[in-house]
This record gives sequence, C-alpha cells and structure tokens, in this order.
Amino acid sequence: MNSKYFSLEKKIVFNWFETLITKSIEELEGNPLPNGKLDYYKQEILKQYCTHLISIRTLADGLKLIYKGREDEIAAFGSVAVLIRACLENYSMFHHIYVQSSDTQETYFRFWSWVREGLIYRQRLSVQGHPNTKKLKEEKQEIDRIFDELRSYPSFRLLTPKQQRKYLKAGTWCSLSKRDLLENSGFNKACSNNYYNVFSSYTHPSFGSHLQTSQADFHASDTLMDTMLKALFICSGLYLQAYCLVFQELGKLLTENDKDFVNSWCELGSELMK
Repeated sequence: MNSKYFSLEKKIVFNWFETLITKSIEELEGNPLPNGKLDYYKQEILKQYCTHLISIRTLADGLKLIYKGREDEIAAFGSVAVLIRACLENYSMFHHIYVQSSDTQETYFRFWSWVREGLIYRQRLSVQGHPNTKKLKEEKQEIDRIFDELRSYPSFRLLTPKQQRKYLKAGTWCSLSKRDLLENSGFNKACSNNYYNVFSSYTHPSFGSHLQTSQADFHASDTLMDTMLKALFICSGLYLQAYCLVFQELGKLLTENDKDFVNSWCELGSELMK
C-alpha cells in the first residue's frame, strides 16, 4: 500500500479514477453480448457508477448561491452522502452477482432474480393511461416468466419454504444485508458498518437539522467531505479491481502506476478502522 496517493488533491484522485473507469467503458463498447441482458448490465452498471462519480465530483467542492447580490458558499453534504451510498450499493451488488457467484448458473440466477425484484417493485406504482397500464401488465408477465424458469435452479431449491414464499410474493432473493454485501466485496467489517450507517442517515428526514447546520459551516463541512470521499475512492479502486477480474482484457489498459494507485486504495478499504 502506497500512502502517497491518500494525500493527493481530491481533484487529481477524481480525475484519475474517472479516466480509468471511462477507458474501461470505452474498451468494451460495441462488444458482442452473447448472454443478452446479463452481459449488457454487466457494463451498464459501471456506467451508472461513473455518472454518480462525476456528479459527486461536481458537488464536492461546494456550491455558491447568489441571491439579491449576496453570495454564500454551501457544502452539498447531504446530496453527496446519498450519491456515495448509491455508489456503494451499485458496486457491492455488481460484485455479488458477477464476481462472487460460484458458477455461471448462480450468476444467471442472481442476475435474473435481481431484475425480477425490481420489476415486482414497479408493480406497486400507480399509473394511468393505456401505455402505462399495458407496460405494467407486460412486466407482470415477465415476472411470472422469470419465476417459471428460475424455480428449477439449485439456488432457489436451497431456499427455505419461508424464503421461497417471500421470493414468489416480494421478489426477495438476497439474504445478505447491505453491510454484509459491502464486507464481502472488499471493505472490512468496521468500514462496512460505519460507512453504510453514515450515508444512509442522510436519506432520513430526521437528519434535516444536521444538514442545515453542516451547510451553514462551509469549512467544517469541507473537512467532513474529505472523510466521506475516502469511502468513494476506496469503492472506486475495488470496482476497477473487480472489473478487471471479470473482463481480464482490461488489465492491459492500466500502467504500473495505475495498478499501484488502484491497489493502494483497495488495501486501505481492508485496513482502515481495524
């Protein structure tokens, strides 16, 4: 682990990770997708992560509000926290589906169960108009089709009767908590618990007063922002490492300096808070 990367200006770290992720996306663009959606989302999930990363980079330096000739600097602390949580969930689910699966059959089961759970959630939406109701009806048929196929898979048969009922009704398929998923994907236990608790807290209205206080004190918030970004940079390093494992041809895109940079952030995720 080379600690020199941890003292770099955050702008340099952002640009370095963005460049490596963008190069990875561009390298795979246009490649054949023999497994259809399963291969398509293997690439699209990283694109979504990259979008979050760029959004965080834009917000991390703070915002300047001008109203009636008065200028105020505020830290977009809450917005960044919510986006970092989205990044952690994005990466840990990618890792759970595409890296941790024991074989291609388990990857297939996890991916389509993930898709099915999302479709079931959409069934709760209240819609009006023919195109929308037709779409929900088509998605209900897709939910049933996926279940008819996956019910014969070993991963489904290993579920308890109670878990199978929850799978059928609510689409619940992953028994691991969000924190467990983070720990399994490279963060140590302390980091997994602390990071997820902190970033999740900013999605709840009860923390509204803290958001207002933190935004009022720009300099104090800027210090907290640097601490939060450390979690994002660790996650970005782990994501690139996992992506090169899934797409081994991407390894050639990284220089020795790039590899040292990525590996150092990965190692920090397993060592921090021990």
